[in-house]
Order: sequence, then structure tokens, then C-alpha cells
Amino acid sequence: MEINPRTDGSVTILDLKGNLTIGSGEEELGEMIAQLLNEGRKHLLLNLADVLVIDSSGIGGLIKSFTRVKNGGGKLKLLNPSRNTRQLLSITGLLSVLEIFDDEGIALSSF
Repeated sequence: MEINPRTDGSVTILDLKGNLTIGSGEEELGEMIAQLLNEGRKHLLLNLADVLVIDSSGIGGLIKSFTRVKNGGGKLKLLNPSRNTRQLLSITGLLSVLEIFDDEGIALSSF
């Protein structure tokens, strides 16, 4: 998985590309989240537009990331999840927990 961070004001946007699955994808996301929190960057937006596959470990990685950011006093939100990813989030009950956006501008202004 490729993770490309960029900043817009106080928000760090993580453009994810590839598969968010067991192993490297999930681990890389966790490491990036930890690094950003250590740098004091607490407003995070995960852009999932180029995430091709997400499995249960990937969902677990999102939950861990959300919890870690929330416990650190920050906010983590999702941008552009695919239809399949939305279905997984719905099945797991995460649609009611995570804020999800289809428009980057609206997502950024929500922080």
C-alpha cells in the first residue's frame, strides 16, 4: 500500500492507494497514524478513493486508527470509500461511528 500525506491547513490528508488488507497495508497505516500523532497532527482525513480491496484486517486497521486518534484528542474521518467499502462499514456498524464524505472540501470544512 502507498500512503501519500498532504496538508490543508490543520488537516492532514492521507491518500491511500492499493489494498488495505492483512499484513503490510494495515501495518503501514498504523505506523503512519502513530507518526502523525507524535508530530501533533491530530486532524486526519483518509482518502480511500484508490483503495482497491479492503478486508477484515483493513477494517480492523481503520478501527484502531480511529480509536488511536480519538484517544489522542484528534479526529479521523474518511473520504471517498468505494461502494464495497461502504457496505463493509455498514455491515460492521461503523457507518454510525465514522464520519464519511464524498467531497474533499466539505470534509475539510467539517474539522
